[in-house]
Amino acid sequence: MNIRRDKLRISILFLIFTYCLFFSIHIVSAQDDGYKVLFDESEPYPGKFFTINNIGTYGASGFATLLQDNGYSVSRLTDKPITPEKLRGYDVLIIMGNYRNYTDDEVNTIKDFVKNGGGLFLVATSWGNIDGGENFAFNKIARSFGVSFANNEIVTDNENYIFFKNFVSITDIKPSPLTNDVSSFYYIMGTDIKDPGTSMVVAYSDNDSFGDQGFTTPDNATTSNLEKDVNEKTGPLPVMSQIEYGKGKVVFMGAAGSFINSFLYRDNAWKLGLNTVNWLSGQPIPTSYKTSGIIPYNLPDFLYRIIGTVLLAIILITGLFLKLRHDKKTESALTKIESIKNWKFRSLIAINAGFTVLAGIIFIPINYFLFDITMAMFYDPNLGYTLIIIGALFIFFMGVILYNIITRQILLIKYNYFNIIISLFFIGLTILLGDVYGFPFMQIFTVGGLILLIPLAVNLWFHRNYGHYLIIEGKEFDRLEKLSANALLYEFRAIYTDLDYLGEGGFGRVFKAVNKNGQKVAIKIPKTFDKRAERTFITEVSNWSHLDHPNIVKLYDFKILPIPYIETEFCPDKLEKEKKPLKEAVNIIYQVAKGLQYAHGKHIIHGDIKFSNILISDDVYKISDWGLSKLKTDESLSLSGATPSYAAPEQISHDFGKSDERTDIYQLGIVFYALLTGKLPFKGEVFQIYSSTLTKMPTPPMEIDTNAEPVNDIIMKCLSKNKEDRYSSMEELIEALDDFIANETILYDDKKQKD
Repeated sequence: MNIRRDKLRISILFLIFTYCLFFSIHIVSAQDDGYKVLFDESEPYPGKFFTINNIGTYGASGFATLLQDNGYSVSRLTDKPITPEKLRGYDVLIIMGNYRNYTDDEVNTIKDFVKNGGGLFLVATSWGNIDGGENFAFNKIARSFGVSFANNEIVTDNENYIFFKNFVSITDIKPSPLTNDVSSFYYIMGTDIKDPGTSMVVAYSDNDSFGDQGFTTPDNATTSNLEKDVNEKTGPLPVMSQIEYGKGKVVFMGAAGSFINSFLYRDNAWKLGLNTVNWLSGQPIPTSYKTSGIIPYNLPDFLYRIIGTVLLAIILITGLFLKLRHDKKTESALTKIESIKNWKFRSLIAINAGFTVLAGIIFIPINYFLFDITMAMFYDPNLGYTLIIIGALFIFFMGVILYNIITRQILLIKYNYFNIIISLFFIGLTILLGDVYGFPFMQIFTVGGLILLIPLAVNLWFHRNYGHYLIIEGKEFDRLEKLSANALLYEFRAIYTDLDYLGEGGFGRVFKAVNKNGQKVAIKIPKTFDKRAERTFITEVSNWSHLDHPNIVKLYDFKILPIPYIETEFCPDKLEKEKKPLKEAVNIIYQVAKGLQYAHGKHIIHGDIKFSNILISDDVYKISDWGLSKLKTDESLSLSGATPSYAAPEQISHDFGKSDERTDIYQLGIVFYALLTGKLPFKGEVFQIYSSTLTKMPTPPMEIDTNAEPVNDIIMKCLSKNKEDRYSSMEELIEALDDFIANETILYDDKKQKD
């Protein structure tokens, strides 16, 4: 089996080698034996206009490739002047769209080249009023053969055209080797032959055509609409002619785009070009020909750019996918929020609106020139359509971002990612293909793409600092003062069912309801609207939204508008401040400690552990109310506002340092103490509680109830005044509880065996 596979591989490799060898021999023989064509590119203007390497509308790439496919060797002349030495060995010279004057010596060289048997294909443009047109490149050369082009004029037709009125249909074709098997073609952006001299005209525009001059005269440079006026001559107009001169031949044509640009109609247009070169070189006119489409002459260079563009798109789309996937995994839908100053909010709107308008300017009005066929320097509908599509997508996503900022005060970050990808692709595209198109303003597009990244970077900065919701300080809480409990029930009836007002605590009103998913939920609404309440609400949502643990009440949702509220898991019971059996008390503390351990792992400290913040659902104890919680970003931080009876020394006085994870350990110790003794360590007025907390040690719980003796040391270590004397982490406290539970199990098993 392996031998057969090896033979198969060898056979395939041999076939590939044979094909490559045959192909190489074919190319070499074609280059050695085929006729040679020279494109004059001694001074194209601007950039790479009218060059065989250009893939833009004005490039002759497709024409050059067509000639190569049909056995011609194609070269280009890139430095002037034209001399007999440079023309030696070539059969046909093609001059198209070259924006320069030719010296008398060059004109004489070209005439001698034709007289001695060479072929000249002179494809004019309609622009270039150099020296009044008398010495303009094409006219100077054409006049030397007794022919002249109409300068600064294009042939247009209001009746027979496609797309633009400069795509003029030419159907009046005279019998000629040039027009063999060509019944019609489209004449693009071309001038007419003003004086054919002794040359034979082989193609005319129809009677409805006319020579439009409105776009080139100084007085009407910006008012052209390609409509006929009284000063313009009427067709039919000669557009292509041929002449024999000495031993050679010349073909005059007034439109560089006729066979180069008409890739939609290339069968007729390119056949016309191929017939012309065959006639000029003395070759027989073919009955069939090869065409591989608009592939540039410099194929490897072009392929590298196309491959680079495709790879860029793949990399950007892959990066976007991975980023969105990463955000979905690592971030809860309930992201961090922070209040924002009103002037910053307005600045954000202004920045996004301003750059949306700028994007419209970059992608829309500028592209008008790309679709204006009378603008030789800019016209390229292919690039225009590309930029319009890119711009439309960018502006659409900017509009979505702006709409949500203004109407919903929400910053949708994923649409920023979309526009970043669009901008980067646009920048990469202009860099990869810019010099190929040869437009000097392509660099403007590149810079414009970089500028359009500015609002996206600003949006990312705002999202990182203020979160998904843009909460204007104080504004969203203004309505709360006027809303009663009954009014709130009315506000929520469209969102929830089975609404029931449960009551209110120190911070907010609480309702029980069923959400749209059929879950029983608790709705908590701030009852005050001062700065402290606003800050507490924001902190609670920001930290709570990152917590997902069985021993932490789940935060399902929150809203800022029209009323700020949070929607949480509904827990029917809360932990009452009463004595519990030792085993039950340890179980409660153990579960709460596990929840706090998870929160500490997220660098979040609760700071207000007490009985009312421990809820019960199906015998599972869950921590609620994270309004005083803090996200730990330094080694320590300050917490304030804790309930006095549960406050740790460091929450009362800075002499004991700043709050950290051990603050939650102290407060959990208070709850543990009360569960076994039925009372809190210190009582009295607030100042008395604070004073005792700072200066006195509580009575050991075993002295109040001997049942607390097995865990007395654990509790007292939790209640140490100095943080350093407590358990260093919640993990260490859990380990102590695990040891106690294990020992109790062993003692219980021993006692059972004795009984």
